[in-house]
Amino acid sequence: MFLAPSQGLRTPPQPPARPVRESKVTVKIPRPLYRRVQQVVEGSGFNSPTDFIVYVLRDLMGEAEEHPREFTQQELDDVKRKLKNLGYL
Repeated sequence: MFLAPSQGLRTPPQPPARPVRESKVTVKIPRPLYRRVQQVVEGSGFNSPTDFIVYVLRDLMGEAEEHPREFTQQELDDVKRKLKNLGYL
Protein backbone atom coordinates (compact mmCIF):
# COMPACT_ATOMS: atom_id res chain seq x y z
CA MET A 1 0.00 0.00 0.00
CA PHE A 2 1.32 3.43 -0.92
CA LEU A 3 0.43 6.60 0.97
CA ALA A 4 1.15 10.21 0.27
CA PRO A 5 4.81 11.21 0.83
CA SER A 6 3.72 13.46 3.71
CA GLN A 7 2.65 10.31 5.59
CA GLY A 8 6.15 8.85 5.36
CA LEU A 9 5.69 6.31 2.58
CA ARG A 10 6.88 6.69 -0.97
CA THR A 11 4.79 6.56 -4.11
CA PRO A 12 5.72 3.73 -6.46
CA PRO A 13 8.30 4.58 -9.11
CA GLN A 14 6.78 5.42 -12.46
CA PRO A 15 7.97 3.47 -15.50
CA PRO A 16 9.93 5.56 -18.00
CA ALA A 17 7.73 7.21 -20.59
CA ARG A 18 7.80 5.32 -23.85
CA PRO A 19 7.64 7.23 -27.10
CA VAL A 20 4.29 6.92 -28.81
CA ARG A 21 4.61 4.73 -31.88
CA GLU A 22 2.51 5.55 -34.86
CA SER A 23 0.49 2.67 -36.14
CA LYS A 24 1.21 1.70 -39.72
CA VAL A 25 -0.85 0.46 -42.61
CA THR A 26 -0.04 -1.45 -45.76
CA VAL A 27 -0.31 0.36 -49.06
CA LYS A 28 -0.34 -1.76 -52.19
CA ILE A 29 1.45 -0.49 -55.26
CA PRO A 30 2.12 -2.25 -58.56
CA ARG A 31 5.18 -4.51 -58.41
CA PRO A 32 6.89 -2.84 -61.41
CA LEU A 33 6.66 0.50 -59.61
CA TYR A 34 8.10 -1.07 -56.46
CA ARG A 35 11.03 -2.45 -58.48
CA ARG A 36 11.70 1.03 -59.86
CA VAL A 37 11.65 2.44 -56.33
CA GLN A 38 14.12 -0.26 -55.25
CA GLN A 39 16.48 0.83 -58.04
CA VAL A 40 16.23 4.47 -56.98
CA VAL A 41 16.87 3.56 -53.33
CA GLU A 42 20.05 1.59 -54.01
CA GLY A 43 22.97 3.82 -53.06
CA SER A 44 20.70 6.77 -52.29
CA GLY A 45 21.09 6.86 -48.53
CA PHE A 46 17.57 5.64 -47.82
CA ASN A 47 17.40 2.47 -45.73
CA SER A 48 14.52 0.91 -47.64
CA PRO A 49 11.93 1.51 -50.34
CA THR A 50 9.43 2.21 -47.55
CA ASP A 51 11.61 5.01 -46.14
CA PHE A 52 11.88 6.56 -49.60
CA ILE A 53 8.14 6.30 -50.27
CA VAL A 54 7.28 7.85 -46.90
CA TYR A 55 9.72 10.70 -47.60
CA VAL A 56 8.19 11.38 -51.02
CA LEU A 57 4.62 11.24 -49.71
CA ARG A 58 5.36 13.58 -46.83
CA ASP A 59 7.00 16.00 -49.24
CA LEU A 60 4.03 15.90 -51.61
CA MET A 61 1.53 16.24 -48.79
CA GLY A 62 3.40 19.27 -47.47
CA GLU A 63 3.22 20.91 -50.87
CA ALA A 64 -0.48 20.11 -51.16
CA GLU A 65 -1.16 21.67 -47.77
CA GLU A 66 0.79 24.81 -48.69
CA HIS A 67 -0.98 25.25 -52.02
CA PRO A 68 -4.48 23.79 -51.79
CA ARG A 69 -6.44 23.92 -54.99
CA GLU A 70 -10.00 23.33 -56.03
CA PHE A 71 -10.75 20.71 -58.65
CA THR A 72 -12.79 21.68 -61.66
CA GLN A 73 -16.06 19.89 -62.27
CA GLN A 74 -14.46 18.24 -65.32
CA GLU A 75 -11.61 16.86 -63.15
CA LEU A 76 -14.09 15.54 -60.58
CA ASP A 77 -16.18 13.92 -63.31
CA ASP A 78 -13.06 12.28 -64.79
CA VAL A 79 -12.05 10.85 -61.42
CA LYS A 80 -15.56 9.54 -60.76
CA ARG A 81 -15.67 7.93 -64.21
CA LYS A 82 -12.28 6.25 -63.66
CA LEU A 83 -13.29 4.99 -60.21
CA LYS A 84 -16.55 3.65 -61.63
CA ASN A 85 -14.68 1.87 -64.45
CA LEU A 86 -12.41 0.29 -61.85
CA GLY A 87 -15.43 -0.92 -59.88
CA TYR A 88 -15.03 1.37 -56.86
CA LEU A 89 -18.28 3.26 -57.46
